[in-house]
Formats: sequence, structure tokens, C-alpha cells
Amino acid sequence: MKNVTCSDLGGPADCQFEIVGSTAEEMGDNCKKHVMEMVQSGDEAHQAAINAMMNLSPEEQQKKFAEYMQICTDSLRE
Repeated sequence: MKNVTCSDLGGPADCQFEIVGSTAEEMGDNCKKHVMEMVQSGDEAHQAAINAMMNLSPEEQQKKFAEYMQICTDSLRE
């Protein structure tokens, strides 16, 4: 499996936390869990990433989500 990091999925550029899972959906859930844990610990960079995503239009959010899910799916093939 290819390594997929938080930054690969829209997180802060310097966050190299590895996101793992056996399906794209599981990887997405694990990424959300990681981001929420970081935000709850006061990490401003992860909060900024959430804010950036929330400032996108609903259509842009859907497009980004589809891109992130494709990254996860592709990582499972490698």
C-alpha cells in the first residue's frame, strides 16, 4: 500500500501523519479522526485546513472530497 499522509488529503503541508485503512472509506474516516484529534488538541494548522474546506462552495467541497477519495482508492491499488 502506498503511504497516504494527512497532507495528501488536504491537511497541513507539513503533516506527514500516515493515514491507513483497508478501504477508501476507512481511510477517509481515519483521516477525519486524526484531524479532529489534532483540532481538539489545539492544533491551529489543522483547524485552518478545516476552515479552508468549509469556505468552499458545496460543489467545490464535493469535488475535493471526490479527489481525496480517489487518492485513497489509488493508494489501495499500489
